[in-house]
Amino acid sequence: MELTQCLYAWLDELQNGRRVSAATYDAYKRDLEHAIAWLESQGLSSIGSIGRHHLVRYLQVCREEGSRSSTVSRRLASIRSFYRFLTRVGYTDRDPSMHVELPRHELARPVPLTLDQVEQLMAAPSTDSPAGLRDKAMLELLYGSGIRVSELLSMKAGDPQPSLGYVKVCSPRNKERVVPLGQIAAGWMSLYLREGRPGLLEQRVGMGSLARKGVAEPEGLFLNVSGEPLSRQGFWKIIKKHARISGIEDGGAITPHTLRTSFAAHMLERGADLRAVQEMMGHEGIVSTERYASMDRPRVKDVYEQAHPRAGARAAMIQKEDERQ
Repeated sequence: MELTQCLYAWLDELQNGRRVSAATYDAYKRDLEHAIAWLESQGLSSIGSIGRHHLVRYLQVCREEGSRSSTVSRRLASIRSFYRFLTRVGYTDRDPSMHVELPRHELARPVPLTLDQVEQLMAAPSTDSPAGLRDKAMLELLYGSGIRVSELLSMKAGDPQPSLGYVKVCSPRNKERVVPLGQIAAGWMSLYLREGRPGLLEQRVGMGSLARKGVAEPEGLFLNVSGEPLSRQGFWKIIKKHARISGIEDGGAITPHTLRTSFAAHMLERGADLRAVQEMMGHEGIVSTERYASMDRPRVKDVYEQAHPRAGARAAMIQKEDERQ
């Protein structure tokens, strides 16, 4: 049975069988839609295809993307309630969530792309079509601003102001912030707004203007090839495709969060202020931002070698003085 069919059955049970409150209903719906979107992005569309290891990996991804422990715990609780319902009504005879434990509280240090890998990935989209312009603009925007994928996909057509060098985003907690936008990302965003998005809109209704055909224009900034708002699953497929085209580990290690990770790591290793990066990324606490600063980064080593009195060239000079005496 398809995951989405199972979800509809569970939501109907909550609304008409248990008659839960609207807030409880919305919380279950939000959590399970998030989990199912990730599972489907991994090619898992039926309830029988999901194993314990898939759920464990999903929760790990939630933690790696910065979700709080309470959020991850709630999502697991929602999944367990979902499976209890499915086994009770006979949609499945096994519950892979039964022995799933929450991932350790410590956040794994994110792994950024190298600068060469970033260049390879950015060069992958072919920009001779509206969809190619969209892909190029999205990748440049993610790396150029460090915003979350959820923020990218929820953007409205009027949110970016590439000519002014900034983009307005709304965080998962409904907090707005303004993020600077570099010249390269701004240039591709302008081209997408001018040529790419109108081209995708025209594909929605065929040749001719939307106004003449009486079709309302969608609010979303990034659209699929049918002219509808791009989904999270759709974006997963896009970034995986371009990771394969670019030859970066055959697309296996690249996720939408990778570009956000790379933005933070490359900014910090070039001397950006930690608090400034925290503000740009929308982190509530500085600890989340500190994960992106790594002591094995070349610039940090260079600064250490140059500044510490007993490191590098200065240390060699001291050693020679000691030998003379």
